[in-house]
Amino acid sequence: MSCVSIVVQRFRQCKILIDERIGLLSEEVMIAAVVYFFASSSSVPQVETAAQTLLNIPVLTTGLWGDGESVESLLSLAAASSSSCSLIIIPQANLISKVKQQGKSIQYHGQINKQRGSELYDHFCSYIQGLLLEAQCEIRSQDLPDWYLKRRAFLQQQQQQRSYSAATPPEQIFQDDTKYSEWDEKGIPTKDSEGVELTKSGRKKLSKIYDAHMKKHIKWKEENGGTTNALPTPSIATQETSPPDEQYDDSLDPAFCHFIKGSFGKRQGLEFISDMGPFVHSFQV
Repeated sequence: MSCVSIVVQRFRQCKILIDERIGLLSEEVMIAAVVYFFASSSSVPQVETAAQTLLNIPVLTTGLWGDGESVESLLSLAAASSSSCSLIIIPQANLISKVKQQGKSIQYHGQINKQRGSELYDHFCSYIQGLLLEAQCEIRSQDLPDWYLKRRAFLQQQQQQRSYSAATPPEQIFQDDTKYSEWDEKGIPTKDSEGVELTKSGRKKLSKIYDAHMKKHIKWKEENGGTTNALPTPSIATQETSPPDEQYDDSLDPAFCHFIKGSFGKRQGLEFISDMGPFVHSFQV
């Protein structure tokens, strides 16, 4: 079962209810509204993969479909100085619904619980904004903000430390195909997700993590009769120390991409105008 369902809606103008207030986006811009759903089995890496897919999938045009204009991704459209685009994220739990008894009932099995869904939603939106900021700075030949570099490094280190328990076999701790594509006989990565060889220092760092985890795992097995567990799902929990606060409102230029985060767990409203069908693209990650 796919863990993230996404519907992309293209339109020119919209009004959206955010925190019980209506916001209006101006006309004559290319807008993509993303309606998404996380299944109960969704994990942080899967959510990040969905965010990357969303920004890179070519489903947008500035004109009418079939008028000869090339289809573009949101990132490529944002990079074009002659275009303006917006991205609106709207959470919708009912994308998992199934009709039963020949249309007499509808079921919503597999929905993620509200607290976990809220955590993943925040991470989904933050991760998208981070990707947009990185693209903006690269295209404009600008340095990434200091707060972003510190926050990214903090979160990456924190995720590495908490993403597995002592019960996890050492050969499983780096089995993440969103980051790596090849591993050695111990399960230590040798190439990144794009097939590029890891640097000597990078592999050395991973080897140290592997060795440290091996010691913890051996001790755990001695205390628990030799039983091992599969790699657990990482948790986005409140930490004892916090990374630098997000400052996307100051750093992400709306002229590059106007990002709108829809309300989660509150009353929702959406009104839009579109003239460039097909209006909707639906896919699962």
